[in-house]
Amino acid sequence: MYYKRQEAFRYVFPESIPAICEVYQYSAGVKEKTQTFDAYILDISPNGIKAASKTDIELKNDLILIFSFQLAGTLIHFTGQIIRKRNAGSVFEYGIQSDGSDALKDQIISSLKIYTKEQLKKQKG
Repeated sequence: MYYKRQEAFRYVFPESIPAICEVYQYSAGVKEKTQTFDAYILDISPNGIKAASKTDIELKNDLILIFSFQLAGTLIHFTGQIIRKRNAGSVFEYGIQSDGSDALKDQIISSLKIYTKEQLKKQKG
């Protein structure tokens, strides 16, 4: 039987993490910024994030999103594409798949380790 031990973990934040999202689109081979908006990171894994925003983004394959946020004192620029979109009342929830960068995965894992230790200290203290 195959167990998914190599599969990446997903961390759900007790309180969402504020982020800024920039949307880029390729037009005639040139990357152009089309919009910037506020978002919140609901959960994260080395391969993706679930984010929420009041901004409605079209589900298009040529859109590149860059979420910038602080996690455990580290500024993370998460680059990816929308793979899911869901209307959740007054906000939209997006599933974003990362561009597969190993440096980004390592940064997320090390920041999450620090973040979870900080959360444990808060609970004990």
